[in-house]
Amino acid sequence: MALTLEDRLEIRELLARYAHALDYHNLPAMRDIWTDDCRFQADEPEVNISGVDALIDFFKDTVAAVPHARHLIDNLYIEGGASEALCHAYLSIVDAEEKTLLGFGRYRDEVVRTASGWRIRSRVFTAG
Repeated sequence: MALTLEDRLEIRELLARYAHALDYHNLPAMRDIWTDDCRFQADEPEVNISGVDALIDFFKDTVAAVPHARHLIDNLYIEGGASEALCHAYLSIVDAEEKTLLGFGRYRDEVVRTASGWRIRSRVFTAG
């Protein structure tokens, strides 16, 4: 079964909720965005994290180091079925206080439908 328009909207809002929760330091909300067994990988800086608790600890360090970072997710497209999907998007990270670009790259997310709605199971960030 293909993704419905409702699925696509919920997935888009999931990624927006992630950016807002991270940027405004609402880290407990990550439990409603990621699966418990989630995985996050990045190439720059090199990151390889498994589990939502480890991910939240990583985000605590991130927001402490760059408290005014804002994540802008754009050019999102989604492919997949009714229970799993792949999301591809561009990411720009800016410092809202300094008005500077901190980084940019691409997200490749695996999202899954759970009893509580769509959640991110895996994210790979590629810089550039």
